[in-house]
Amino acid sequence: MKKQQASSGESGAQEADIGSRVKRVRKARNMTITELALLANVSAGAISQIERNLTNPTVRMLEQLRLVLKVPLSAFLEENESNLRGAEHSVRRAADRPHFNVGKQGISKQMLSPSGDHDLQFMFINIPPGVQSTEMLMGKGEKAGLVMSGELTLEIDGDSVRLTPGDSFQFQSHLPHNILNPTASDATVLWIMHISSEQHL
Repeated sequence: MKKQQASSGESGAQEADIGSRVKRVRKARNMTITELALLANVSAGAISQIERNLTNPTVRMLEQLRLVLKVPLSAFLEENESNLRGAEHSVRRAADRPHFNVGKQGISKQMLSPSGDHDLQFMFINIPPGVQSTEMLMGKGEKAGLVMSGELTLEIDGDSVRLTPGDSFQFQSHLPHNILNPTASDATVLWIMHISSEQHL
C-alpha cells in the first residue's frame, strides 16, 4: 500500500495502521473474515487485503465494517485513548492526527475530531489533481466544509459549483453529492459531518 504524506500543512499526522486494527477488532468479536464479509456486505477478499494493508479501504467499506463491529471510526485509526481525562479527552493534538488513505485514487484524510464516537466529525481531506470522490456517505444530517487550498467542484443533487480557498458550504447529507478536483494541483478541504451513523448508506 502506497504511503502518502500529510497535505494539510501539518507534518505531525500519524499514518494509521487500519489493517491491523480491523483484524484486532474482528478477532476480539470472535468473527471470521467470511462472517464479517457477509454481515458488512463486503467481499472476504477485500477484507483480507485491508487487514494485510494491501489496499486502502473506501469510506463506505470502513463505515460498513465499523457498524457491524460496533466501534467508532477512531477504533480503526488509533490506539485506545481512554486514559485521557478531563478537557484533554475532548482535544485532538496536531501531532496526533491519524492520517489515512481511502480508495485507489490517492484521496487522503486527517482526522481532526478527538477519539471516540461522535455525531459530529471533522477532518482535512486532500484530493489529488483530476480526482473525484467515488463514494460519499449519505444519510439524515448535514455536511459542511471550508476550502483550505486549491480549487474544487462541489456537486449537490445534480447541480455543481466551483469553490476556491476561503469558500465554505453546507448542505443536507441525504442529497446525492460528491467533490471533484478539476485542476492540476492538490486541493484540501476542511470537511465537517453531522450525521447519524445508523442512517448511513
